[in-house]
Amino acid sequence: MLPATQKVGPDYRRSLKLLRPVQNNRAERLPRSVADVAVYTFIFLVGVFQLTHYSHAAGFMNDVTYPDLAWSILEHGSYQVRLLPETTFPPGFPLILAAVGSVFGFSLAALYAVIAVSTTLGLIAAYELLRRVEGRALAAATSLILASSPTSFSFNTAVVYPEMSFFLMSMLALLAALKIDRAERVRSLIGWTLLLSVTLVLAVLIRSVGVALLVGLATWTAASLLIVPEMGRRRVRRFVFPLAIGLAAQLCWSVWAHRRETLEWQLPGYPQSYISQLRVKNGHNPELGLAHLADIPDRIERNLVMRAHGFSHLLAQRNVSKFWSSPAIIGPLMLIAIGLGSSLWTGGQLYDWYFLWYEFIFMLWPWEYRDRFLIPVVPLACLYLWRGAKALKDYSVRQPRAVGAGLVLLGSFLCLSSAKFAFGINDSPVNPEHARGDHLQTVAAILFWGISTLIGFWMLTSHSSKHLHDSTGPLARFSLIVESRAPLAVRLVIVVIAAMVVSGTMRVVAIGRYNLNHDVTEEPFYPLMKAADWIRTHEPSDSVIMAREPEFVFHFSQRRTVWFPPISDPEVLMDGIRRHHVGVILVVHQAKSYWLPAEDECFQSLLQAHPSEFHLAHQDRDTWVYEVMSPLDGPKG
Repeated sequence: MLPATQKVGPDYRRSLKLLRPVQNNRAERLPRSVADVAVYTFIFLVGVFQLTHYSHAAGFMNDVTYPDLAWSILEHGSYQVRLLPETTFPPGFPLILAAVGSVFGFSLAALYAVIAVSTTLGLIAAYELLRRVEGRALAAATSLILASSPTSFSFNTAVVYPEMSFFLMSMLALLAALKIDRAERVRSLIGWTLLLSVTLVLAVLIRSVGVALLVGLATWTAASLLIVPEMGRRRVRRFVFPLAIGLAAQLCWSVWAHRRETLEWQLPGYPQSYISQLRVKNGHNPELGLAHLADIPDRIERNLVMRAHGFSHLLAQRNVSKFWSSPAIIGPLMLIAIGLGSSLWTGGQLYDWYFLWYEFIFMLWPWEYRDRFLIPVVPLACLYLWRGAKALKDYSVRQPRAVGAGLVLLGSFLCLSSAKFAFGINDSPVNPEHARGDHLQTVAAILFWGISTLIGFWMLTSHSSKHLHDSTGPLARFSLIVESRAPLAVRLVIVVIAAMVVSGTMRVVAIGRYNLNHDVTEEPFYPLMKAADWIRTHEPSDSVIMAREPEFVFHFSQRRTVWFPPISDPEVLMDGIRRHHVGVILVVHQAKSYWLPAEDECFQSLLQAHPSEFHLAHQDRDTWVYEVMSPLDGPKG
């Protein structure tokens, strides 16, 4: 990194070169090529397929929260769900759904069209960003693999969630920032500044993690001021307006939500703000209380492993075992860290700081990993993976003995760690249910790290550093062999990527066909929907229901619904039942409950403590409907 006191001449271009990493010089205007058109065409065709092959189960949705919020905006002019103000999810995405619904009708086709269009445009924006900062090859490979990802397609055609709209806005914001930083014409500068302002506002109002863009923009300009003050002042002038607009939008939403926050139960975490949720020990089990400093390292370790696993799974489109010493886990982690560090070393760009803050937030995330939290930054992760590989290769040529020593130490340690997983000797707190992992993958990991250790020994002990570098040394001969085989290696990589894209596309087509003939009875939420429908037809319209999935039950029962909290104390539950005037309790058994303790366990403790207070009114597959006994009238119904 350049010292803050280094003198820089008045020439803008000289300052710009000092501040940018060498690999960012591709950000100038690039002419369109046949390859660009081919990538656009593939992304567009997948988008069209997604537009028509979403889940067609009539009247059924896995998650109704965002559509119901949009309906509330459109029909009632209020931002609420199940008759309560929504203060956890920001209103950006429901506003988009409401706007589309007001023009094209509030139907599943219109809702899923928002996801399909956002995905398509987001991938194109990501391609344009990567093409400018690293070249067409990486941009095309990343965009094609992500476009053909069965995981991404399955998610985007099953639920109406804001991730892809956020993906679009974040990529447009990063692209606009790149343009603003290099703009020389006033008209171009004004246009890109307006685009950045709009996308920043939409990003923070679509997903709360959009604050990473604002913090990234602030730290980027601050770093510029420290490294090259002249350039930093120029960036402050250019980006202060978009930053102020984005911060104002975030502040307005936070104040509005805080003033209307309604807590049905006194529990830490959800449904309070995300800042409050970060403080709990485990988001799924709020009864465990708040986290302590001693809990943070285990949380970070778990999130690192799970996010690296999700990244490898998305790219490889194959199952990856969840043990941290796997080359598919620790390998991408190290390369991405090296790539990000090399990008930030000279000050970086907004996308570097955004990625850093985005990942920092999710390193502290107290909830289980979900692919949807990773998808918006996969293109950037691929960028740093590639940069990390290049930086490691260059350093290996310059400092082979240092790299050899690192391979010996790291390879031997990871080889032993993989052996522990292979033989079930594991005391790691990360995913103990996956401690043994897949035996074939653990054996492969032992071999991989063992060979890496041997290569390190060879680099460290066989030859002196000088001999390694001279024209007759083994490294020079190896470099000549690699260079002579480079065209073959490039063709091999192209074939592998093409095979991945073809395989992924075939699976995407299969998922799309299944969506057209969707069997709603196979959905995990189908028993809950049936129970809610029974309540709608058999219980009075003024009944208050208590359910673990209150938004879903409210949607299908059309009855006021209270959250069935994960509380094991029967007296606290009974007090809440009376306080909220609950008349019906819906209990569902799930093989793996999202909330802990599971609702059937909570209700069993409640039933044992107050057996005369409840009457079983209806029972179906894995669902029980209990009526709360009235002290005077007995059970309803």
